[in-house]
Amino acid sequence: MATILRHPRPGFMWDWWAVDTQGFLVQFSSGPAPEHLLAHVDRVDAAAAWAEENCPAWFDDAHAPLHAFSCNGELPVYTRNSVPDFPLRLSDAPAAIADVAALVELHKAVGDAWTVYLDQGWVRAARGESPG
Repeated sequence: MATILRHPRPGFMWDWWAVDTQGFLVQFSSGPAPEHLLAHVDRVDAAAAWAEENCPAWFDDAHAPLHAFSCNGELPVYTRNSVPDFPLRLSDAPAAIADVAALVELHKAVGDAWTVYLDQGWVRAARGESPG
């Protein structure tokens, strides 16, 4: 069984975070997420509100200090927004974000990837699920 991916509010934008295999913070916008993250949607929403207020550059494609990807629909296909000069590691992220990002570990490093297909082995399955 593959990792189940869903959007908590189809048709509405939402931001969530993950950590890749090299320890970098990865921001995802507007698409589905691993289903196990949806149990924490209130925490993720609170982290996004905190980031919008305290880290507005994260939402500016040209100046984001982290790996940021966005989705153009409900399919689990994310396209890179920009390449950070000095990507932010999870260990250096603000606690409000690091707390929710640690809930989703990626199987791969985002590195130079321009497209992330979350349904093709990128996401670690939650306990009780088989790897996707």
